[in-house]
Formats: sequence, structure tokens, C-alpha cells
Amino acid sequence: MEPDFEVLGVVAVMGTALAVGIAVMIAVRIPSMFKDTSRLNQTTDWAAGPESQQKTPTMTCLTPYELRLITSHLEAGETLEGFGRAFFVPHRAKDWRFGTTLEKLPLLVAATSRRILLFEVTVMIVHRYCFISYDEIEYLQPPKQGMLGASGRMRFGLRTGREYQVGFFGPLLNEEGMRQEQSMAAHFRRIAPRFASSPAPHSMHRAAA
Repeated sequence: MEPDFEVLGVVAVMGTALAVGIAVMIAVRIPSMFKDTSRLNQTTDWAAGPESQQKTPTMTCLTPYELRLITSHLEAGETLEGFGRAFFVPHRAKDWRFGTTLEKLPLLVAATSRRILLFEVTVMIVHRYCFISYDEIEYLQPPKQGMLGASGRMRFGLRTGREYQVGFFGPLLNEEGMRQEQSMAAHFRRIAPRFASSPAPHSMHRAAA
């Protein structure tokens, strides 16, 4: 049987297209593979959580406990604008685990009138925390309002070069939790204009240095 050159031609074209597609994908991903992420989502220098911590009941809404934790760290005259559960973007290797949804949300974020409060947690056990004054922030990309009132991702950078990118959980079945998250996101959107809206100026400055 003689070979069907028309079929062979189609196969050759498809193979070439596939090879080109793979090459393009690799070319696009190579810069991110070598991108310096050493300053992104680092928590190793955060303050350690207290050795003795109160256990929270199981099968219980944690919003009141989160509120109690956050308000215990407010300064005189400082007001709470909202808070929410979050995850780091991209996910860190240690955050990939079996467990409940809350166990996969290692961050509690709160917005106050003066600061961003960050708590690295497992459920309600605080491992580390970091409180950032708005004066320390160089740029802020606030979370956009998503579907059903949920919040999108937020990214901000500090004058020290440290950067954080997080996504918010959006607890749709928790009315108070959603209210707090929406209030927090709205506050970040209100204050964003006082900062640079893009990390580009910071990245260019750091590259020049």
C-alpha cells in the first residue's frame, strides 16, 4: 500500500504546530522561572505568636474569635475597618495540605485606620504576625469586587522591598464574615489612591539599584 501523502502532510503540520506551541509556552514561562521571589510573601521575620493560646471550639463560626484577636491589638484611637481570611498567591509549598478549608487559609488580614494587620495562622493558632503602618507602604493594588460580593486579589509592596500578594476567601455562607471582608476591601480601595497603583516604579527602582 502506498503512503497517503495528504494524511502525512496533515500530521506533519499538526506536529509542527504542537512543537511551536510548546516552544512558545516554555518561552513565556522561562522569565517567571528565574524571577526573584525572595521578597514575596516572606513571613520568616515576623514576630512569633504567643506560646500559650486559647483553643477555639470545633464546628463553630470563628468570626467572633477573629474579631476578638484583632481588636486586642488595636492601639488607642485606632479603628477596625474590616478583616478577612486569605491565602498567599502563589501558594507556598507548606500551604498545600489535607484538611478543612480554614486549615488551607494561612492568613488573617485586617484593615485599620492606621495599619494592615497580618496574622499567619492555622485555624486560630497564631504562628507569626506582622503589623504594617500605611506610611511603610510604597504601592497598593486593592482587591476588586468579585462575583457575589467576594473580593479579588490584593498586592502591596513596602518601602523596604518586601511584597505581599494574597487572595481572599469570600465566606459566602457567613453573613458577618462577608460583611467584614467587604468592608475591609472597600477600605483598601478608598486609600489606594494615596499610593502608587502599580509595582512597576518600585521594580524599576530596585533594578536600577
